[in-house]
Amino acid sequence: MLLRLFVTFLVGFLTLGFTAKNLYAQKKKPSHLISKKLSKRDQRLLKELHTELDKLLSDEAYSNTFWGVHIESLNPKFGVIYALNSEKNFVPASNQKLLTTAAALHYLGESFRFRTSAHTWGKIVPAENGAMRLDGDLIVLSDGNPYHAERFVDSTGGFFFYQLADSLLARNITLINGDLVADDHLVQASTYSHAVSGGDGDYPSDWAWDDLFYAMAAPSSALAFNENFVTVTVYPADSVGKSPIVSLSPDVNFFKIENSASTGFAQTKRTLEAVRRFGTNTIFISGSIPLDSRGFRERIAVEQPALYFLTALKKALEEKGIRISGKLRRKNTNDFYLTDTLQQVASQASPTLFAILAETNKASNNFFAEQLLRRIGYAYRKEGTTDAGLDAVKLYLNSLGITEKHYYIIDGCGLSRKNRISPSAIVKLLKKNCAANSFETYYQSLAVAGKDGTLQNRLREGKASEMTFAKTGFVGGVRTLSGYFYGEDEEWIVFSIMAMNFTQSRLDIEKVQDRIIELLAEWASERASAP
Repeated sequence: MLLRLFVTFLVGFLTLGFTAKNLYAQKKKPSHLISKKLSKRDQRLLKELHTELDKLLSDEAYSNTFWGVHIESLNPKFGVIYALNSEKNFVPASNQKLLTTAAALHYLGESFRFRTSAHTWGKIVPAENGAMRLDGDLIVLSDGNPYHAERFVDSTGGFFFYQLADSLLARNITLINGDLVADDHLVQASTYSHAVSGGDGDYPSDWAWDDLFYAMAAPSSALAFNENFVTVTVYPADSVGKSPIVSLSPDVNFFKIENSASTGFAQTKRTLEAVRRFGTNTIFISGSIPLDSRGFRERIAVEQPALYFLTALKKALEEKGIRISGKLRRKNTNDFYLTDTLQQVASQASPTLFAILAETNKASNNFFAEQLLRRIGYAYRKEGTTDAGLDAVKLYLNSLGITEKHYYIIDGCGLSRKNRISPSAIVKLLKKNCAANSFETYYQSLAVAGKDGTLQNRLREGKASEMTFAKTGFVGGVRTLSGYFYGEDEEWIVFSIMAMNFTQSRLDIEKVQDRIIELLAEWASERASAP
């Protein structure tokens, strides 16, 4: 009996050791075959690169991190340069925008522009004091144009609200004797969004509920003002105990403020918070702000974005001396009119797709990505919905040979933690775009290392600086970096470096990612200098 127990224990121990060893090898052993067709020098340099990358990614300091790496040269002589867990699926975070922007180029084309216009079915008749009156509704229509914000005035040639006002004043119209109507049918809300906000604004169904308060999760909408958020700034009062001073920008009298916060003693810890009550446009300020604070700022997403747009438009019209006698409302089933039978009053187009993609990728703008996703859906099957946009992206990925085994997508921007994609799939997407006519537009929309966007303060020195074009990604416990490196010998190298499950700081993971790119750049430079 004792002998049987001993044998069972010994077999179990050896089996456990063998299994653990294999599991560790599966996690840590990279895939890097070196072609015997390469020159002896190229083989040596590539082996040295592998050694450095293996050492970096197996560092005990990052033993809790799940790494996925795929690096591939467009030079068929080299092909896959390095791979580690590259077929495994990772949370992409904002690397998801690489899919959305590539699909936008495919479905919309480089000349695409969002458009906004104002129309009426009414008649212009004389009013008091020699002015004119528009008897009828003023209807505003858009396909999701995200550029209606003061910060975009230079790129659009002027603020649409004031252009509309000037167009009315050119006809001497100072009174709209009707309603101000938002025709927002070109972006359609999901069933989930109807439950959350009554259908004025659209959300992917599985974004974290506590993200929905903030600008990073602003709802999509056909008519959007200031990217569907407001900036809340809080300053301490002039003495301890008093309520702090709260200001909104832009302030169009759309939000309600409930301020229960207080001003604390100087040099105490700030506990101030600004959140929006779920399903409302009431902003609640709580906690304490020190007397010596320079101020606190938070960007809060809006509910009912179409009405937000109309409220801001009405304010702009009134500033120009144009009154609205009727209500602010969304188009409803009782509005029987065809857009092409209406009289156009004003229109404005956004910048071309390159500028849209650059804002999406360089600045990692979630709102732009989600607006694009729904516009892709409309181009694909005349439905400006999340589902139509996702179906279009899936069809596009499948056409590139990227199967659904290697991805699962929920949104256009990467905020959802349910998104999944493998490093090899991202590299295949990037490689396929290298061969597209729109490649220059695509890669130039990405952040440039050491120069702009989310890479402005990364890789600022060395051979990778300004030669790396990439998209960053970050949600808690996830840090991703995918894009292109352009070598000294005019060779394009495509990479995807993904990290999950770490508990270290984001900056620690970024240092590893940056070092991988630096090693790659050094390898490419040394190889290019071969006699």
